[in-house]
Amino acid sequence: MTTTRNHPGLADRTALARRGSTARIRAAGERVNDRIHATADERARARDWEVTQTPGRLGPSGRSYRDPGFAARRRPLEDTPAGRDERHE
Repeated sequence: MTTTRNHPGLADRTALARRGSTARIRAAGERVNDRIHATADERARARDWEVTQTPGRLGPSGRSYRDPGFAARRRPLEDTPAGRDERHE
C-alpha cells in the first residue's frame, strides 16, 4: 500500500499566491482606470466639484461628479412649509 503525502503548507502558499496575483491585477486595473478618468477628474476639481469613485458592475470603477452649488439652490425650496409656495404670494 502506498500513501501520498502532501507537503505541509503547500495549499496555503498556493492560496496566498493567488490572492497576491489577484491584488496585483486589481491594482493595475485601478491605475488604468485612474488614467482614463484623470482629465475629467482634473476638470471637475478645478470647478470645485465633488468627485466620487463608484463601484463598477463588471470590474472597472466609474466616477460621479457633483456640483455642490446645486444643493444650495435646492435648500430654499425645501425650507418652505408644505402647502405654501411663497413664490406665488
